[in-house]
Amino acid sequence: MREVFEVSSDNKSKVEEIFKKDEEINRGSITIRTASSLDMEGDYFIILDTAEDRIKKAKELVKELAKPYKNAKKVLEKIDEQEDSAIEGFGNILG
Repeated sequence: MREVFEVSSDNKSKVEEIFKKDEEINRGSITIRTASSLDMEGDYFIILDTAEDRIKKAKELVKELAKPYKNAKKVLEKIDEQEDSAIEGFGNILG
């Protein structure tokens, strides 16, 4: 399961540290992207790819610092597109 959190510049480091220090949450994937790199408004997105119970825990841990992004589907689609393009480009290099 993937969840997208919207985070301000001021809170990015705090949220990242909370997620990385938690033994359950850091077992999953933690991805950080600037909103501008996805052609979107805002500061940062932190994407967690982990089990549903860990997502719930993450929401509780950072509820004062970050919030689940309302248009998470769009963020995830853009990230997937970028990753697919990168893989395709790498494949072209290898021929």
